[in-house]
Amino acid sequence: MNNVKIYIGTSGFSYSHWRGIFYPEKLPTSKMFEFYAMHFRTTEINSSFYRLPQEKTVLNWLNFSQADFVFSLKAPRTITHIKRFLDVEDEWKKFEDRVKLLKEKLGAILLQLPPSFKADEENVKRLLNFLDGKENFRFAIEFRHKSWFVDDIYDILRSKNIAFVIADSSRYPKEKIITANFAYIRFHGPKEMFSSSYSEDQLKNFAMDIKVYSEICEKIYVYFNNDFNGYAVENAKNLVKILENVL
Repeated sequence: MNNVKIYIGTSGFSYSHWRGIFYPEKLPTSKMFEFYAMHFRTTEINSSFYRLPQEKTVLNWLNFSQADFVFSLKAPRTITHIKRFLDVEDEWKKFEDRVKLLKEKLGAILLQLPPSFKADEENVKRLLNFLDGKENFRFAIEFRHKSWFVDDIYDILRSKNIAFVIADSSRYPKEKIITANFAYIRFHGPKEMFSSSYSEDQLKNFAMDIKVYSEICEKIYVYFNNDFNGYAVENAKNLVKILENVL
């Protein structure tokens, strides 16, 4: 096994319904990240999908996290869902300038594609044009239409060292495949999206998958997106413990 770095955390952290489950009841929202960073080494920023985080917010993330903490961020929906990679240079430049503030703590950029975005000739061209010249970033793409789940697409991703997101949910197609020197895994919930918890056996099976990925990847990013009832926190903590006995 190589010296793989495995980062396990949750998709988002500023959930008021985690008070009393993970956060102390009276913890101010402004202190949530500082508390979160005491327990995890990474988080996936989902809010960047809806709005560009303020510069002071990003700098607070940078300053209130431990030296080995890593942030992955979801690219803005204006790029992926509204304009669908067409004429998005301005939107990307604003996002790029903001995330660069994280310096060495910047992990991967998640491109989550809409379910209606099919792998036809035009859409593949749009995506490739967008990715051109951005080799300095670590991209992971979550496809939600089955037309992307083909060898030709996997080969394109491999040629650009872009990770095919291994996403587990009951709603969208799934595949376990590695297309880059890093892996990116998202857990949305085994039954209900965002609102169901993974069992111990399911987590053990995922741990064995991660063990396999660790043989060929330099980094592995794992994010639980089932925030309801704090399932994401519980599942992430349990997976960390299981992996301690597996790796």
